[in-house]
Amino acid sequence: MTEKLTKLSEHLYRLDDTCNVYLITDDDHGLLIDTGSGAILDHLDGTGVRQIEWVLHTHHHRDQCAGTPRLQEHGAQVAVPEYERHLFDQAELFWKTRRTYDNYNDRNTFFAVGEDIPVDELLEDYEVFTWRGYEFHILPAKGHTLGSSALIVTIDGRRIAFTGDLMAAGGKLYQLHAMEYHYGSMEGILFTLQSIQALGKQRIEAGYPSHGEPITAVADDIDKLQRRLMDCVKLGRGMRVAGRDSIPEPLFLPESKFIPISRHLLWGGDWTCSNFYVILSDSGKAMFVDYGHAFFPHMHISADHDGLETMRFVEHHLDELREDYGVTEFDLVVPTHIHDDHTCGIPFLQRHHDTKCWALEQVGQVLADPMAWASTPCTFNKPIRIDRWLGDGERFQWQEYEFEIYFAPGQTEFHSVFAATIDDRRVAFTGDNYFLADVLEGGKLHQRPYQTTVLRNSFQLSMHQRCVEVMREIGPELICPGHRDVLSCCKEDLDYYCDFIQRKERSFRELVAEPADHFIDLFWARLLPYLTVVSAGETVEYRLLLRNNLSRAATYEARLMAPSGWETSSEMARLQLEPGGCGELRLAATAPRQSDNVRRLMTAEISIDGKSQGQISEALVTVKN
Repeated sequence: MTEKLTKLSEHLYRLDDTCNVYLITDDDHGLLIDTGSGAILDHLDGTGVRQIEWVLHTHHHRDQCAGTPRLQEHGAQVAVPEYERHLFDQAELFWKTRRTYDNYNDRNTFFAVGEDIPVDELLEDYEVFTWRGYEFHILPAKGHTLGSSALIVTIDGRRIAFTGDLMAAGGKLYQLHAMEYHYGSMEGILFTLQSIQALGKQRIEAGYPSHGEPITAVADDIDKLQRRLMDCVKLGRGMRVAGRDSIPEPLFLPESKFIPISRHLLWGGDWTCSNFYVILSDSGKAMFVDYGHAFFPHMHISADHDGLETMRFVEHHLDELREDYGVTEFDLVVPTHIHDDHTCGIPFLQRHHDTKCWALEQVGQVLADPMAWASTPCTFNKPIRIDRWLGDGERFQWQEYEFEIYFAPGQTEFHSVFAATIDDRRVAFTGDNYFLADVLEGGKLHQRPYQTTVLRNSFQLSMHQRCVEVMREIGPELICPGHRDVLSCCKEDLDYYCDFIQRKERSFRELVAEPADHFIDLFWARLLPYLTVVSAGETVEYRLLLRNNLSRAATYEARLMAPSGWETSSEMARLQLEPGGCGELRLAATAPRQSDNVRRLMTAEISIDGKSQGQISEALVTVKN
């Protein structure tokens, strides 16, 4: 470990741990702002502190509070933000009931601890916490998390703020993906704007963030961050900030009907939950491009999204194919990407009609093993049998049609785009990548293409550049997207699409430090399988997938941090990765001899070049009765 205690002023210290841990002293007593790994207890020599009396937490993430139980064992009391109390003292209940499959909640509560941390006092918004003459004013700092707080106090004659992960020095965000609250909707930008504006009114002399160096040019950095956030807001397309789009849903009752695009190409219609398409062969066979719900209300992701429920698929459109289009066999389905609203009908087709499923390898790996990949949003809970695995750039034949399929990690990392000539037109099936939106140019509204962005779906800047390459390679005349209207396409449209991606990349880079992907890529570490059910005494083997987003070669080390009663190795597994390199570590844990049938949190503690990153990646495991 490379923790280092730095004296910032007479009564204020900082430990560079999994987060910045701040120590405030009063004679031989101390108070902490966050705890990191708990290693602060090993660094008190020279500070005069013999007893840590209180820990004040800025927010609930594991890098902030994994070491808090150790401090409690040494007599410290704990105070937490009032709106995140349940993620401390009811953390076990949270993990027992947290929805995993078809999950459209993008908030970063997945970084909560796995075992309950007792709470002694709440840090209530706009109130004051007093300790030995210090008065900590609690300012709501919603942004990085829903319940984050900033703590404003005068120490050694200076009015300062402990800002958590609200912002970083230089007018940057610590992590971009924390801005997503709803699926594909970055309300965190709005919340952060409100919070930094409120912080600016406090006239503090310095800010002490959870990561990085102190914020010394407070007003300037707030102005910079505000401008950068507004640049994202101005992107407009695919960057919802202040609320969800209002999309009219004309429900064609009592049943929906196909819209013929051409003689051999049918569209389920824009009233369906997600577009699906059927390609007709002269032989009477049909090929599906995706197959999800008939109507959006089947999603149950709003007020009636309840607990551990999963999606219930209801058959649709099949009788029409038989009766009106003479289809004799539902022969093949090719999914564009992994999301449940596009794939939930595929297990039905396979089970009841023996429909084959061909999928790009990067897409199929998730569809075939959803328990392993359930950390990815919107996975469907039923495995899909992959009958043919397709490679990036592969050409494949179905009946009289020749297709080409490409890896196109856009709205999700696990996404493909494929194309064929159908009825003399070059047609691209683009899933959830490519859409049009109204853009104000020269005082008039114009429809312009954009690339959707969902950071929680695993995002790196190079992924959308890859989508540009794919679309230019295909050169479609007609685009069949995963939602909304079927679109014509020309070179000018693709130029706009490329320009939008370039502008978005510039905006994202400005918001975070370099290397940008290190602070953007949520899944640089991923623990597989994510969901596991094991027998008492059974050993579980995990794969820890790693991506090196740094500009240098680096050594990654990791070990499992298991629930109570489990056995794991205390030694760190090690892997050397070149810049931009990927690799994996194999880790194992053995379940207790007695089962309790309760879902618990398993995490991987990871270090880079000896510097602990904390318990970054998580999985859920149940020891069955």
